[in-house]
Amino acid sequence: MKNKIIILMRDEKYLDSLEKFVTSKVSDCDVFATGDTKDLSKLDLSKYALVIVSSLLKEGVWLKALPIIRKVQNFILLALKDGPELNEAIARKYGATGFLKLPINSEKLLFMINDILDNVRNGANIPKIITKNFVEKITAFFKNMDNLNYYQLFEVSLESSKEEIKKSYIKLARTYHPDKFRNVPSEISKMAYEITKRVNEAYSVLSHPNRRLIFDRMLKENPTMARFDFRMKVAYNHNPEDTIQNPQARRFALLAKKAINSGDHKSALTQLKMAATMEKDNRYLEQMIEEAKKALEG
Repeated sequence: MKNKIIILMRDEKYLDSLEKFVTSKVSDCDVFATGDTKDLSKLDLSKYALVIVSSLLKEGVWLKALPIIRKVQNFILLALKDGPELNEAIARKYGATGFLKLPINSEKLLFMINDILDNVRNGANIPKIITKNFVEKITAFFKNMDNLNYYQLFEVSLESSKEEIKKSYIKLARTYHPDKFRNVPSEISKMAYEITKRVNEAYSVLSHPNRRLIFDRMLKENPTMARFDFRMKVAYNHNPEDTIQNPQARRFALLAKKAINSGDHKSALTQLKMAATMEKDNRYLEQMIEEAKKALEG
């Protein structure tokens, strides 16, 4: 039996794109895509497994449609820039099974959809997972988490391949994802949420070639170190602009790099100054600004 999915978005272009993505990537599913909440009144919502809804609809914000949306078993909320200010905690408060900010990470969305559909297919009764053994397991894991570096967290070694790390990441993400703990005691859901945050943090380092390289070096210098300091401004061997954490600042730095390569140092200096206002005290940006100034003076 096919899983039935609704996509509810005001933007027709994004709606069409998302419908094609879900239809092509999710197996055994029927997709109903619309930009108008009123169209849902024509459906038997009890037969639908999932609604993917944007935070801004034809009628206004998604909250207005919430009573209708809740008639479906699960919903994933997509936060738009033009919509209300949202975060994962707010989305969970209103009962969202999943939450993503646009622009969407397609891999995360696909993982989220498949995880939800797996639970629906298996007839998962979420509270049943809270056995005594599971409570002991998640509590022990949570308490010991701060003592583990990212490799220990994933139970892999420094020599492990990207594929091995990704496999371990998916296993942990599926085990402790907060969406599986919506109807359980709050202390359990909070632990699951914090574990998932740490797992995502670990994967963001170990799946990133430059970050992993630096983390490995730091581990050799300090074997008891557990976490990567994202505030640290360091020089990367291959892509120094990756030291810039602000996405907009990184974009300006890349534009400056192109300008330098074409000999336009004046334009490069302007771009670099823009980047520096968005991310202060970045060594790479400071160095680039000095080099651009010298090139103009020379």
